[in-house]
Amino acid sequence: MPSIYALVTLNAIQVNNETNAEHRIQTNSSLKTTANHQATIRPQYLPFRIATISAPISKHLSTVAIVFIVLSVIAFWISLFALMYYIYRRWKRHKLPRPKPTSPITPSVVFVDLGKRPGRPARHAQPNLHKFSPCRPPPSAAASSSLQCRKPLCEDYIRKLNLSEAYFAKHYDKCFCRKCHNPSTMDAKCGQRCKEFHGWIRFGLRLNEAHKKQWNIFKEWKTSYYGTSLDRLSSILSNRFIPLDGDQLANGTRFNSGHPDTTHCTTSPSIICASQPKFSVLSNFKAIDGNNYYVRVMLQCKQQADTIIVKGGAKSFQNVEWTTTARSSIVPFGLLIRLQKI
Repeated sequence: MPSIYALVTLNAIQVNNETNAEHRIQTNSSLKTTANHQATIRPQYLPFRIATISAPISKHLSTVAIVFIVLSVIAFWISLFALMYYIYRRWKRHKLPRPKPTSPITPSVVFVDLGKRPGRPARHAQPNLHKFSPCRPPPSAAASSSLQCRKPLCEDYIRKLNLSEAYFAKHYDKCFCRKCHNPSTMDAKCGQRCKEFHGWIRFGLRLNEAHKKQWNIFKEWKTSYYGTSLDRLSSILSNRFIPLDGDQLANGTRFNSGHPDTTHCTTSPSIICASQPKFSVLSNFKAIDGNNYYVRVMLQCKQQADTIIVKGGAKSFQNVEWTTTARSSIVPFGLLIRLQKI
């Protein structure tokens, strides 16, 4: 049978256990209340937190995307230019002519007869290095370099004749001397006639613009040549056309052509024919280089086609003569001078 002390102790332990159980129940209920309060508060502030966190993240992502796009564009253009340069190099390499393969040179084999006594070595003539020196020009180049242009001499000759500069049109000058003109080449303007001009120096002459436009001289009139001399040159240029024999000039004198036929004005479509001594008279001239020259002068003209009378008996074009009795039908537009060293 238990004692009174044991009963008291059991009652105290039981009371203590009940007290602890009540305290645990209260603690658990308070924790549940706090958890429920936090659960109700958290959804209210969740969008604001997400917005505040996602704002810097989106800015960072947009900056990275822009940088990536820029770098991609730069890399694309660099690759494109590199590809174009590579294609250009390949095209240029294929365009260049490839060297033709040369056959290998087989060395010649010399057979020596050991039974014979060796003779003296053959002497080989040494080449003349001075003859083939690159500093020494070939004979043709040396000959062409020694030639002198005759145009300055002819200009000095014209100055001594006291001819007015108003007669001349310098932009139509053309030098056909041996230094400036090669007769083997073909000129686009004068064609085959350039060979006949070889050795002559041409000076352009001014034309009367009214006559030039009215008669359409350079399209409808024929080209001819008129041989003359020094003493007649000034009167012809001042008259602006070739006068007939017996015509009165501005200075009151009568014109005398010096040609064999005084009843007609004689010209020729050939330079060779017009420069014959019976048409063009030689004269002497001491040039500025100190040398003496024979001088022959001739006028290049435009002649009215329907007034030309072709003189018969010519065996070739170089001997063809034209005659006319029409005044003002022969207009000079070029002065031809040829110098021949005495």
